[in-house]
Amino acid sequence: MIDKEDVDQSRLYYVLKIYLTISGIWPYHRLRDRCVCFVSLFFLSCGILIPQVLYLTIGVITLDDIFECVPSIIISIVFSFKIFVIMLKSDKVKICFDAMEKNWLSLNSDVEKIILQRYTKYGQYLTTFYAVFMHTTAFLFVLKPIVLTIMSNEIFNATKSTIPFASRLPFHVEYGHRFNQHFYPIAVHCYVAAFAHSFATIAVDGLFYTLIQHACGMFSIIGNVLENIGKNNENDFDMKPDKIKDDNYVTALHCLRRHLLVLKFAEHIESLFTEIFFLILNLNMIGGSLAGMQVLMNLDKGANDIAGPVTIYVAQILHLFLQYWQAQFLLDYSILPYESICRANWYYTSHRCRKIFLLIMSKAVTPCKITAGKMVILSIDTFAMVVKASVSYLTMFRSLQL
Repeated sequence: MIDKEDVDQSRLYYVLKIYLTISGIWPYHRLRDRCVCFVSLFFLSCGILIPQVLYLTIGVITLDDIFECVPSIIISIVFSFKIFVIMLKSDKVKICFDAMEKNWLSLNSDVEKIILQRYTKYGQYLTTFYAVFMHTTAFLFVLKPIVLTIMSNEIFNATKSTIPFASRLPFHVEYGHRFNQHFYPIAVHCYVAAFAHSFATIAVDGLFYTLIQHACGMFSIIGNVLENIGKNNENDFDMKPDKIKDDNYVTALHCLRRHLLVLKFAEHIESLFTEIFFLILNLNMIGGSLAGMQVLMNLDKGANDIAGPVTIYVAQILHLFLQYWQAQFLLDYSILPYESICRANWYYTSHRCRKIFLLIMSKAVTPCKITAGKMVILSIDTFAMVVKASVSYLTMFRSLQL
């Protein structure tokens, strides 16, 4: 971006580009190539839902089976829905990336470039951390049945494992009466689906983190410029300078235009993710409660029985926290231009410049919001409420069990 002035070629978006390309939602590739990648990943992620649902509907199940199956079904639904929605809105994804490129090209000084680079790198670090965490979680999730099978073979010194075939899979699935005959293809399907889930959520959430950090960087740049307006006018202040010679007015007008563009950019982010967060808000409370319930139910059975649900529970909590935390970033930084004008020497500017300040403040007084279904505003406070509700569900399920 800094060297070639192009989003598509920038190393600052390298990690994100990899996952968006694998997912088929990188907007600068040909539609045919994108469709091939998207359809492959989507069906790998969503296809495991069918045998999972069949297991609950036609199999002989217990309450423990429900607690084990429902969280993984919710994960499959959420992750598949996320990538499906973003693919449907790929035109808005391209609009966002085009806006980011224009913002980079509009930078006027090295200070502005340093500010935007800092926020962009932070978004890349966050995406990288999230990718490592999700891949590690998926690996641990599929590792448990493999380890149990190996341990069973070593303990009993048998040619065939004493663990049933179904228990060697990361998901509870139903494939019919020929399940044991086709166990290895089924196992491959389950393992690939687990990693497809991680690739899908990394692509979508990494896109969210990157867009949020870019918006915060632009708000910070605008605030930095506004705060420095009027600082050098103490000695030669002119209340009514000529419009052509009024540098403060020109700078403030440029900030106003930038601010309007960033507000529009924030609206695009909100419209991209509002349906996704609405589904996540409702399903993750239930899934997190059931995963936590499963942990409580298996506390007396040993580490092997709680490793899976603990992994799911921690992943769901961190997944929610990162999204709400980034939404809080946008809430905080979107009012930065307002605060910067209050700190600036606005009294050393012309009347026409102060009118521009008032226009910016009228827009900045209301923070930009990321909502869940246009109903719930995402923030750290909302995250605390969601966790509290999840714990309440957990307590209710626990009382029902007792």
